[in-house]
Formats: sequence, structure tokens, C-alpha cells
Amino acid sequence: MDILSDMPYAFLGSRLKRLAEQMQAEASALVQNTGIHVPPGLYPVLMVLDKQPGLTISELARYARVSQPAMTSSINRLIRAGLVRRQSEDNDRRKTFIRLTAAGKTAIVQGEQVAWPLLGNVVQELTAGLSGNFIEQITQIEKRLAERSLPERGERYINLDLRPMAENEIPAVVSLLNRAYRSGGEEAGWTTEAGLLDGERMSEQTLREELADKPHATVLVWKTANGINGCVWVEPVENDVWYLGSLAITPSLQNAQYGRRLLAAAEQWCRLRGGKTAQMTVLQVRDSLIAWYLRRGYRRTGETEPFPTDDTRFGIPTQPGLLFDVLTKSLV
Repeated sequence: MDILSDMPYAFLGSRLKRLAEQMQAEASALVQNTGIHVPPGLYPVLMVLDKQPGLTISELARYARVSQPAMTSSINRLIRAGLVRRQSEDNDRRKTFIRLTAAGKTAIVQGEQVAWPLLGNVVQELTAGLSGNFIEQITQIEKRLAERSLPERGERYINLDLRPMAENEIPAVVSLLNRAYRSGGEEAGWTTEAGLLDGERMSEQTLREELADKPHATVLVWKTANGINGCVWVEPVENDVWYLGSLAITPSLQNAQYGRRLLAAAEQWCRLRGGKTAQMTVLQVRDSLIAWYLRRGYRRTGETEPFPTDDTRFGIPTQPGLLFDVLTKSLV
């Protein structure tokens, strides 16, 4: 039962407040996925301070059309976030003004360049094609948000931000690799090797050993508010060639085009470091996965490598004679 929806006119204000709070929270989560951290709903306060530097709390409250206690609470949150500061004037210590900090000014720039265009695209998509009267349009928006939240709608607009894995993230990366490559049943994504290989795809010890043996290699991770959802191994080998491996996306996200974006971001990482060719190895029997890489611009070299059956750290073959196809792609 939803009393606000059942009595749409009597409780319209409460329903709009509920919808506003939901969209405000989801918009904040969406923006945080880009790496920008501003308390929910407080960007407008920063914008006012950017246009009118040095306002009192009462002046800010009038600009925002909220009560002074509500604005005081907002300013305290922004101070805790390091985005604004209080400052008294030399000639009147009793009067306190609010000013942006350097971090607050950076947040404004990030908002103009990333957050606001992103939110604009997502909300425009959310509200496109609404029909009927105002109450019916609110119902349609609520239904659309229930089907796909703002962060989910915004994912395709966000460039994956890859960074090197931290030491304390090794357990999460190992868990992701095993879920992506070894899960079976309902949890299995389309990249799973279950049925071809038994055992773990990776262990914490093995990953640490590999990184110690190959000091020039890096594990890049894609991390959102929900944790690490993607990873890829990148390693310079020779003659401007970079090897890419262990590319993994959380199985539940594998049909949302994140894999191709993770791959493109990893290629860009290598390109910016002088890479001219990407190289990878894929199990020859993985026809659909090889076809996916071919659609991304890779090509078969005709070279193959045997699966290391004497090294069970990466899995135990369930059939003999497994081979890797060597694929390459020009990054120039």
C-alpha cells in the first residue's frame, strides 16, 4: 500500500518531497561514481558561493529559499567535507561569512565539466516522453526510477576511471576474478571458464607472486561506490607491446557494455605510456570470447601457446590439449 499514491492530490507535497529526496540521493551516488564527492543536494549552495563569494548564512538561506537552521546544517556538512570555511571580517568580528575553500572551487569546476552535464543527460533521458497530467507524469517517473535508478542510467555516460590496485584491494580483486571466470550456475557470467577449468582462477598468494616476479606489471581496477567492479592486468613486454590479461567485470554487469569500456580504458592507459600494440591470449575453445575481441579490433596472429598444465595455480584443465590463441591490436 502506498498512501501517497492512493491519495495523489491530498498528499501531493509529501509525494513530491519523497521523490525529491530519492532523486537527490541517487544523483549524489551517480556523481560519486565519477570520483566527485559533494554531500547530496549541496551543489546549489556551492554554486551560489561561487557567484557571490562571502555570504552570511542568512543571505544564503534567502538565496536558497530555505530556513536559516536548514542552511546552517548544510553549511556544517560542507565544512566537514572541507568545501567551505567560515571567515570573520577584520572590522566586524561578530559577522561571519562563508567562503569556498580550494577543494570547493575544484568541486565547482568538476561539476561544470562532469557532474552537471552527466545529470542533465540522465534526467533528460528519465523524463523523455512523459504523457498525461502532472500526477500521471510523477507516477511514470517513480516507475522508471524503480526499474532503473539514476546511477544505473548514468553508467553508460561515465568513462571508466582506472587506477592501480592498492595492496589492501588484493582480496577484492581475487574475489572478482574467481567470480568472473569460475562461477557456475545462475551466478555465472558469459566469461566463465567453468567446465573447462577447475579450481581457482586466482589466489591472493598467486597474485602477489606474479606481481613480485613482474615488477613492471600493474593491475588496474575500476571502483565505484559499490566496490571494485572491474580489473585488468597490463604489462609492457617488448618493442612497445603491452600485454593485457585477467580482464574481469562483475558478472551481474557483464551485459551492460562495461567490458568494452574497461578494455578501451586499459588500452588508453597503455597508449599514454608509449604502447603501440596490445597483445593477449585467449583459450582457443572460447569462440564467443574471441569473436568479442575481434569485434573490438583484435586479430589472430596464428600463434598459439599451450595451457600450463604443470602450473595449477590458475586452474586445472578438464580436457587435454587446451591452447591459447595469441591476439594483437594496433594502438596507434
